[in-house]
Amino acid sequence: MDDKWIWIIVAVVVVLLLAALLAALMRKKKKQREAHQRVEAQQLRHQAVTHSTGVSHAEVEAREAEARAELARAEAEKAELRAQHANTGLAHEQARQEDVLREADRLDPDVDHRSSDYTPEPPTTAGPQTPGTPGSTTGTTPGTTSGLPTDGSTGETGAHRRDV
Repeated sequence: MDDKWIWIIVAVVVVLLLAALLAALMRKKKKQREAHQRVEAQQLRHQAVTHSTGVSHAEVEAREAEARAELARAEAEKAELRAQHANTGLAHEQARQEDVLREADRLDPDVDHRSSDYTPEPPTTAGPQTPGTPGSTTGTTPGTTSGLPTDGSTGETGAHRRDV
């Protein structure tokens, strides 16, 4: 029975030695891997430092582009304000013109400015007409008698006109 115990002890010792050897190999590989990772990390840090000038340049370019964009936005806002002022001025001029036309239509006995469909309209004929004679005969085309269009219309626009 002694032989059996010796072989068991030998087997256990061999297994323990193999396990210790395997553990030592694993530790050695781990240390080698860590050393390799340290070198690789150091290289990456070095690359990052050398490329930081490129990042700084890109950062400067990005800031300059942002400043140009901000300037363009400010110019666009100024242009929008100028356009709004121009539109306001146009509206005022149109209102003044309409006021003058309304006053002229109020004074003109041939215009019914109290009609429900009255809208002030600029004159459609060129030049003033002779007072009291709608459709003056000055400058008439040969073959016409009154200077009015030959199609039977009065030459005036708008239903508010009362041509006599």
